[in-house]
Amino acid sequence: MSATKAEITVFDTKVRVIRIDDTDYFCITDLSRYKNPARPDAPVSSWINAKPNLELIYQWELLHNTDFKPTSQGGFKGYERYLSEAFMKDSGSPTKWINYTNSKSFIVKRGRYGGTYAHSTIALQFANSINAKFHLYVLEEYQKLKTQQTLQLGDPLDIKRHLTAGNYSLLVSALFSQVDERLLAQPQPYKGRLPLASEADMLNQIVFGTTAKQWRLLNPNKPAVKNMRDYAKVLDLVILNNLQFLDAMLLQWDCTKEERERILKEAYEFQYPILKRSKTIKYMQELADRAQNI
Repeated sequence: MSATKAEITVFDTKVRVIRIDDTDYFCITDLSRYKNPARPDAPVSSWINAKPNLELIYQWELLHNTDFKPTSQGGFKGYERYLSEAFMKDSGSPTKWINYTNSKSFIVKRGRYGGTYAHSTIALQFANSINAKFHLYVLEEYQKLKTQQTLQLGDPLDIKRHLTAGNYSLLVSALFSQVDERLLAQPQPYKGRLPLASEADMLNQIVFGTTAKQWRLLNPNKPAVKNMRDYAKVLDLVILNNLQFLDAMLLQWDCTKEERERILKEAYEFQYPILKRSKTIKYMQELADRAQNI
């Protein structure tokens, strides 16, 4: 279970935020310090013991936690009885809620720098209970945090574009080495005969099963500055990167286009099943997906 730490500040109140397995948890102990700096645990205990708030937490668990136990091993039968006997009359706390129900809505950390963390949905509801203005500022600071995280990780579309940019320059250089000098020194009227688009079409057909022009016709609503490589899977882009290098070498070896196409198809069929199992590529895809969903 991987975790990253961050912090937001609202009205001089520092609030810790941890991210565990793509899920954000706010330290509601920190949030409650805005209301009661001396005893931050008191607002948390008071809030969680209110039946409407516990109902919210209960429904969240049912929706998001497949391991949730709505009844405890202590013999409490049913939600209403649990509320009255196991929790509300027994000084309910996040720790007891976790122990009774195998909850995922809260995380309790011990020690000097510990505290109670709640899933962002629940934590924002708790912030709203403090007061509306505080809640709005927490929302704004949280949005700033998510924007900053996106910038640090980078635009996933740009990440994907960079994956294939390096070896494309090798391919261009190899293509130019095979081109009639007139096409380079006097591009008109020879410009249309430059083989860049044709070579790219061949690679795109092998990896994606379509050319760039065909993809654009099928996706007229996509931004004009983006192409199908920006929306491709990391696995496909890694293979495309490899094929661009191989194609550059085949050009240097004076292979015909028919020979290059045959060898490149064989290389694709060899690489795909192996790289598909790669943990590194799977992790890269998770990073790209995570950035896109932030």
